[in-house]
Order: sequence, then C-alpha cells, then structure tokens
Amino acid sequence: MLQEQGPLLISADGGLMRNPYSWTKQANLLILESPGGVGYSFCAAMKTGGNCNNTDVTTAAAARAALQDFFVKLFPEFKDNEFFITGIAVGDPCTDYPSQHESMDMLWYAHKHGFIPDGDFDFLWNNCSMRHPSLLTQGAWRREAGKWAVRESLQGDLKGECKLAYRRFLATSSRGISQSWPKAYINELSLFSDASVLDWKAPKTLDYYTSHWMNRPDVKKALHVEEAPVKSWPGPADGWQYTSSWNACNNAPGKASMVDFYRYIAPKMRTTIVFNGDTDPCVSYEGTRNAIEKVNFAILPGGNYRPWFYNKSAASIDTLQKKPNLFGPNLELRDAGAQFGGHVVNYEHGLSFATVHGSGHMVPQFRPQAAERLLNRLLSGSNFAPFLPTDTELMGMSDDAFDKSVDDWTVKAEADVAGKVGKVEQLIV
Repeated sequence: MLQEQGPLLISADGGLMRNPYSWTKQANLLILESPGGVGYSFCAAMKTGGNCNNTDVTTAAAARAALQDFFVKLFPEFKDNEFFITGIAVGDPCTDYPSQHESMDMLWYAHKHGFIPDGDFDFLWNNCSMRHPSLLTQGAWRREAGKWAVRESLQGDLKGECKLAYRRFLATSSRGISQSWPKAYINELSLFSDASVLDWKAPKTLDYYTSHWMNRPDVKKALHVEEAPVKSWPGPADGWQYTSSWNACNNAPGKASMVDFYRYIAPKMRTTIVFNGDTDPCVSYEGTRNAIEKVNFAILPGGNYRPWFYNKSAASIDTLQKKPNLFGPNLELRDAGAQFGGHVVNYEHGLSFATVHGSGHMVPQFRPQAAERLLNRLLSGSNFAPFLPTDTELMGMSDDAFDKSVDDWTVKAEADVAGKVGKVEQLIV
C-alpha cells in the first residue's frame, strides 16, 4: 500500500508523497493485512497470549469472513459494485511447484543471467546435484528470535570439488541472490533495480522508513490499533507459523496443485489474469508460464503469445525528486509514448497470462505505469493487445502481406494505449 499502489507512498526521505499512479484512480481499493499476525492483523490465539498457526485454508476462510463482514455489516452500499480480487490470494505467481522448481532455483537463475560460468553450473547441477532454492519454496515458515527460521547451510553436506564450486557460486552471486544476507548487492526481488536489503530494521532503507512510519503512535491511533495484540509492524511475532496447503511455490507432494485451482475457478470468473515480472529472481516468469500452460485451456485463435504496450508518459520533477529509488526506476522526465510492456497470451474461459517487462516481484512498485495498464485491462475486461492473425492466416500470407500485417498490427497495438483511464465504480481487494 505504501510502496506500490496506494494513494500515498513512503518518499525517499521517509516522509509521505502522493502516488500519481495509484490504483485508487481507477477503483475503490480495500487492503487486507493477511494472514493473521502479519502487520496489525491478529488471530484469536493472540488475545490470550498465543500466536497464529496459519495455513492456506485458514487464511482464505478468514479473508472470506472479513469480506462478508465488510459488505454485509459495515458498507452494504458497496455490495452491488463489481468486485475484483488482486494480489497474493489469486494473483500470486506461485502456481505450481513442479512446473516452477527450476525457475525458482537461484543456482539456475544465476546461471541464466551470467553470474556463474557454464562449467561451474554444469558441474554443480549435474555432478553434484546441487540445488539452491528460493526461500519461498520452503512451504512452511516460522519466526524465531525476531528472524525467519531458514534452512541450514548446504555447505556442510558438500565435499571436495563440489564444495569448491559451490563456494565460488556464493562468492560471485550475492550469496546465491540471498534474501537474508545483510551485504546483498543483487536485489532478490528485482534483478535490475538497486540493491536493497530485505530487512525492516536496516537504517535508511525503504522498508525501514515504512516500518518507522507505521509504528508511529499517531498512525496507530488513526488506524485504531492502539489496543491490538500486535504491538509492532510489520511482524509477525516469534512463534508465528504458516504452512502451505497447496502445492504452489513449495514442494508438497500429495497436495493439490494450484494448477487445479485455476482450472476450477477461471470458468466461473469473467476475467482471470496471472502476471509475472520478467526480471523477478524470486519467482521467475518461466515457471509461471509453464504452470499456466498445464491448465490445458485452449489458446484463443489469434490470442497467442504477443507483445502488449503501455503509455510511458512523462513523470513530474516533483515525483522524481521525492520518490525512493525502488519505486518506478524507469520513470523519466520526458514523454516516451507507447512502450513495450511485456507479453500476453489469451486462453479460453477468460484466462490470460502476462509478463511485465523490466519488473521484479512487485509490479506496481517497479513498473507503476505498466501496472496501470494491467489494472485497466482487468477492470474493463479488455484485451492487453489486439489479437494476431490466426495460424492459418499467417501460413497463407505472402512475405509482403506478412510484413504489412506485422507493421499494421504494431501500429494498432501502440495506438491503443493512448486513451486515458477514468474513475470507475469497482472495488478491488
């Protein structure tokens, strides 16, 4: 909310600034802090000195109860509005671990981007059977002594040449694109963004400024959380636990796959968009794309993998001076017009998969203008880009006709992004 799509953002100096790309310009926005124990949210056990033990199932049930309370008891005037769910509940790119296990492995990802030589990678991957999975793949998380309890180092299990090659990998890849190393020099959430330690207590970082603001007494009072069991933000407190119920980011044999979830829910929805930044080390787009392909919905004629564009308009001097480095790193003072936003593919039952070019894990933060376009496509139900000619039509074209078709399609796709988006009566969560 304060770093991505909200109306106010934490600025570079730790204050507040207006977000010119806020999602509230297109829809009413309801933010849920979830699961229980995260942020200022709490579970029943915390009222008696206990802590939260969450799962995917309990988290979904709690969110559903909160939404029912919101629409039925608190604000029934909103119940007739269109309603969209975004974010981790449905928009999470972790769809199926078996499809994603390689693309969520930091050894694989580091080799893809040239951080480890071919010889060392081949030796570690094939001879040593080395894997260096992302923290997200654990499947179960808990807090101990104010930190995330993580797997023990793999070095102790290695011998000889395997240990040597592994140490060379760690030494040249920001310790395997670490999410916890305090001296990390590669951003584990956005490969081409500035380095940023993922630590809410590290001074002068964006996370530190956000935490400091959220813990101010006047902010707590404004949020009516002075008496809440949670005393500091973002938490969670020691003893907090979360276990995945689905086979998603985590390797959980025997549990239902998120692929099955999308296969079930997409036909019931008007629009379902699964998106992924294409420079996200944490959850690389290749695995997400493979997982959505496994849903086995037919690609619509002409809806094949194709580019989409967004309007890269000029940012104001005020915005550029106040924004933190990690927000909109590609924002510029000059208008650049229609720019490549990523790729999209359209399946039957309203399911689409889209990449967001140049974005890391949090798309509204790293590519706010492209995120505006993405949100508009969700709310309007419109396509990201015109459909291509069908395969039959492409095969039947002469070379000259094909060249003209590509030119005409590109002109049409770029022209489509020029329109402005007005206020709409929707609620997104």
